[in-house]
Amino acid sequence: MTALVRLKDQHVQTIILISTLLPEAIIESMLSPLVPFMVRTLSSDVPESQLDGAVGRRSGILTGSFYFPLLVMNILWGTLSDGVGRKPVLLLGLFFCGASTLVLGVNISSFAVAVLCRLLAGVFGANSTVAKGALGEIHMEEIGRTWAYSCYGSLFAISGILGPLIGGLLTSNTSNSRYPYFNACFCGTVLSCCALLVAQFLLMEPKEFLKQSKSANLEADADSGSSFEMDERPVLGIKQTLGTFCSVSGMRTLLNNLFEPMTPKLVIPIILYVFIAFCNMSWMTLLALLFATEPEHGGLGFTPFASSFAMTLIGVSKLLCHIFLCRHMVRFFGPHKSFCFAMATTVPALLGISFLGGKNAMEGASWHFVVGCMLLVGFGYASSIVMITDAVPSVSLGAAHGLASTCAALMRTVAPPLAGFAWEMVAGYRNQTWVAFLVPLVAAWSSIGVCVWSMRRMGYSGVASNE
Repeated sequence: MTALVRLKDQHVQTIILISTLLPEAIIESMLSPLVPFMVRTLSSDVPESQLDGAVGRRSGILTGSFYFPLLVMNILWGTLSDGVGRKPVLLLGLFFCGASTLVLGVNISSFAVAVLCRLLAGVFGANSTVAKGALGEIHMEEIGRTWAYSCYGSLFAISGILGPLIGGLLTSNTSNSRYPYFNACFCGTVLSCCALLVAQFLLMEPKEFLKQSKSANLEADADSGSSFEMDERPVLGIKQTLGTFCSVSGMRTLLNNLFEPMTPKLVIPIILYVFIAFCNMSWMTLLALLFATEPEHGGLGFTPFASSFAMTLIGVSKLLCHIFLCRHMVRFFGPHKSFCFAMATTVPALLGISFLGGKNAMEGASWHFVVGCMLLVGFGYASSIVMITDAVPSVSLGAAHGLASTCAALMRTVAPPLAGFAWEMVAGYRNQTWVAFLVPLVAAWSSIGVCVWSMRRMGYSGVASNE
């Protein structure tokens, strides 16, 4: 009975924890297909003759501005949450997520203000990093962790479906409105407020959860033969933690905690995570530009709603994968082979879409081809997250995921402007838009090569451990 209650508590806390990530996930996926249209609205200072090229460049800057602060903040918030606890960091992130999104919605003329809003959201945007560490604490066994990270991936898959649809619906009749994107942004703010209340009153601090169920954990670990290390360090107060980290010795401790888990077993998964982050952000930026640009300038001529709907298909693909494939593939084939499969199916699909540039794909065979290809795009994150979690003990999960997310944030900062610049170079050429997709496609194949090399060099069998 004790084990049954403990399992129920784990599932309940996992669902509550993952629900606190919903606003950030919805807002990000909602804004992604709307960014080119939003940039056009905010680019009144750009001459009409230069607008098409400027949209590509500015779309990349606006998309990457959210991830630029995370180069530092992922490490800071991830490591800080190891000491102060996960819950306070999550609450702070939810508050600023809602506030910055609301200001973004009421901004109608300044591209610089839009960039500042996304920068502020990025400063406090490490909730996914903190949550990944918390999931590793709640679930100390391999099966539980696989299930939890599958749920984590499913949340972003569901958000990838709901976000673009919500954004498309809430902006479909606002083209003549003074605030065309306020409804969508206000929806994101409301979600942030609701998630903040849920986290405040229902979410348990993972360390306290482990402390309360310690005896049950020890009994279950003894029965299963698991040897996961439990974090015995107490949760520190916010002032105490900040005071510690602001001292010389505290900074030394912070750096030691960060680099302590740096082993080849962790470095390879982080490299793969960085690869998929770069590829994913490049694809999402290029696809949004391809859909939003008129055919005479090399695009597909989608409306905002059609562009949002096409983006939902990536979410459908992710959701179906996480429900029916992810857990079973990782369990039977291992995370490395699962990663290779995910990347290998994405490359030809995106290459096929890119060759459509310059055609009106709103209907007919071209539209059906886009739908089919989009259903093959965009899963693989779960495999690399499982690799990172399995590479370190629970006491280092916050630092490990913080480091991984920081490295990924570098790619997510660089990839959108690079993709926007590549699009600016080919914009206006009907049959050359596929050239803009070359760099991320080469990176995808390179990630498969690194994964295969690591399996052979480090002796991975490709089959998940049963422990």
